[in-house]
Formats: sequence, structure tokens, C-alpha cells
Amino acid sequence: MYPIERFSKYLLQNSESISKEIVDYNLGKLEIELPVEIIEKSINTNREFLEFLGNSLNLTNEEVAGRFIEWHKQHAAQTETQFSFEDISKIVRPYAETRLRLIEMLTKVSIKEGLSTEEVVYVNNRISFLLDLSITESIIERERLANEANKKSQNVIRELSSPVVPIQNGVAILPLIGEFDLDRSEHILTSVIPKINDLNIETLIIDFSGIATIDTEVAREIFKIKEVLDLIGVNSMLTGIRPELAINIIKAGIDFTSLNTYGTVQQAILSTNQ
Repeated sequence: MYPIERFSKYLLQNSESISKEIVDYNLGKLEIELPVEIIEKSINTNREFLEFLGNSLNLTNEEVAGRFIEWHKQHAAQTETQFSFEDISKIVRPYAETRLRLIEMLTKVSIKEGLSTEEVVYVNNRISFLLDLSITESIIERERLANEANKKSQNVIRELSSPVVPIQNGVAILPLIGEFDLDRSEHILTSVIPKINDLNIETLIIDFSGIATIDTEVAREIFKIKEVLDLIGVNSMLTGIRPELAINIIKAGIDFTSLNTYGTVQQAILSTNQ
């Protein structure tokens, strides 16, 4: 049996004990206490990592990369999602020391199994390669989860900042707060306006009191919303365009004369009762 084969066999036979030793070492470096079930999962994941290493030493880096990434997605991501971003930073902090400890442990095994200097270097390079892949994939996964969480938060914010509020028979108000951009306009077109028919609204007052700026792009979206409301037979009124916004509108050459504009919501409501 070749030395590399003996080393691989040793890893497969002793992966559990090596995993427990490296996890115990890592736990001693952590600033937080982990639940028992997480520790057990960590031991299991490290054991499977060592088994993967032992079974793939005959593969090239190109061959092993794809297989390892698939393995990582199936095993590592589950543990990562159970921690906050603050916890993750504390867990990752001793990573360099733990990595060095693992390489030192496996280097001793390599030498004991009679590997040549070239073979020891090969094994250590493979370990480093897989560990680098692991941390890279972990960062990518955390970034994906963060983006998903941010997207959900933004959707909730849009829902809360674009409520249709009925104020009297056939009349409702849509108060806009914060930034009015393409995403906000798209949300109104696809999620807010469809609710208007369900509420039997004839007139929608769109209040811009909480909007900071109106430029040509915003104006274009406003006209788009008005056109959609016209098509479904809903009269639209604009209120709350403050003097500074009005000045910006004029300077930008935007023509709002075709829109029903009022200084306040109260003025718009009074006009509907006339």
C-alpha cells in the first residue's frame, strides 16, 4: 500500500477521534458557549470533512472543487443559519488557530505513515485548498442569506409605507413616506393598485407630504400610476407637494398641470364632496 493510501485509510478510520480533538480545541478558543446539539453537528461535519479529504486525495483540485462545494452546501449551511451575524464573527475569530492546529495534527500523521516531503506538502496543500473553499462558500452563503433577509425587510417596509387607507365612501388615501423610486412605484402598481378594486374606491388621494424629492424619474412614475388608475376608472388626486418640491418640479421642466393637485388632503376631500 502506498503512503498516500495509508494516510487516506488512517483518516477514514480515525476521522471521529480527530474531529472531536479539533472541535474541543476550537471550543477552548471561542468566546461564546455553543449548545450541545451544535457541538455534535460540528463534530459530525468535521468528521465528514476528514472523510471527504481521505476519499479525494487522488483527485485534482479542479475535480475536487465541484464535489466539495456540493458537499459544503449540504452539510455546512445548516449550521451557519442558526447563528446571528455577531455569533458568526465570534465563531470565525479562532479559525486561523484551529486551521493551523488541524494541519499540524495531520502533518504528524503524514510523517508517521511514511509520506515523503513532497507528499506531505501535497496533503497540506489539499487541506488548505479545501479549508479555503469552505470559508469562501460560508461567506457566499451568509451573503445570500443577508440579501434575502434584506429583501424581505424592504418588502415589509414598502407594505408599511404604502398603505391604502379608506377615509369615506369611495375615497381612500395613499400616504407616501420616504424615498419614491422605481421599486416603490413598481410595488404600488403591482401590489397596491390591485387592492383598490377590492375596496370599491372611486377616488385615490396620493399624498406626497412624506416624500423628500421629486425629479424627472419620479414624475415619470407618478404619471404612470395616474394612467393605470385612469384605465381602471379611479380618479387620482395629488396632495402634499411642498413649496420646495414645487420649485424643483418647475426647475426640472416637469408639467404637472394635467394632474389634480391640492395643497392638503383636507382640500382634496372637500373637492370630492362638492
